[in-house]
Amino acid sequence: MQKKDAKAIGSRLMAFLKKNIHYILMILCVIAIGVVVTVVAVLNTTTPDIDVNKPDEPTIEAPDDDIPTVVEKKFALVMPVEGGTEGRGFSDTALSYNPTLNRYDGHLALDIIGKEGSKVYAGFDGTVTEVTNDAHYGGTVTIDYGKGFVATFKLLADVSVKKGDKVTEKTVIGKIGKFQFECKQDAHLHYELTQNNKLVDPMQYIVGDNK
Repeated sequence: MQKKDAKAIGSRLMAFLKKNIHYILMILCVIAIGVVVTVVAVLNTTTPDIDVNKPDEPTIEAPDDDIPTVVEKKFALVMPVEGGTEGRGFSDTALSYNPTLNRYDGHLALDIIGKEGSKVYAGFDGTVTEVTNDAHYGGTVTIDYGKGFVATFKLLADVSVKKGDKVTEKTVIGKIGKFQFECKQDAHLHYELTQNNKLVDPMQYIVGDNK
C-alpha cells in the first residue's frame, strides 16, 4: 500500500514538473540573477585589504646649531692714517689746485694729511700684491681687498709688509714719509682706490678713525 502511494506521489510530482518546467526554470534564473547581483554589490562595497603606499614625504632636518654662520664682512674702510685728516680730495671731473705743480688739474686719489712718522694702516682685510720703493713716490704698497676693490698707498716710509702678506684693517703697512711726489704739500698719504679697475673716491667708503 505504501509503495503504491509513494509511486503515485512520484508520478504526480513528475507530471507537475513536466507541466510547469518552464515556470520553474524562470524562477530559478531569477533567483540566480538575484544572487549574482547581490554578490557583485557586496564585493564592490568591501574595502580591499591592500596596503596603499603613500609617496614619501620629504624629511625636513632641523638646522644644526653647531654649524657656524658665516657673515660676509661689509666693505667699509677705517681711516688709513693715524690721526689723519682729509687733504686734497678725489676729483675726476672738477679741477683742483695742485700746489706742487702750481696748477689746477684732476686728482684721482685722496690725500690724507698726517705727521711724518704717523702709522699707516691697511684700512681693510686683504692681500698685499705689490711693494715698490723709489725716490719719487717713496714706498708704494698695493693691497687687494677682494670684492673688486684694490688700494694703492704712496709716499710711505718704513714699509713693513711684503708681497703675499695677508693683512687686516689694523695692520701697520708703513709710516707717513715725504718724497718728491707732491712734495710742496704737507706730509700726507697718497691713497688710490679702484673698484673693478675704475678709480673711485675712497672717502665714500671711509667710515671712521682707526682705533
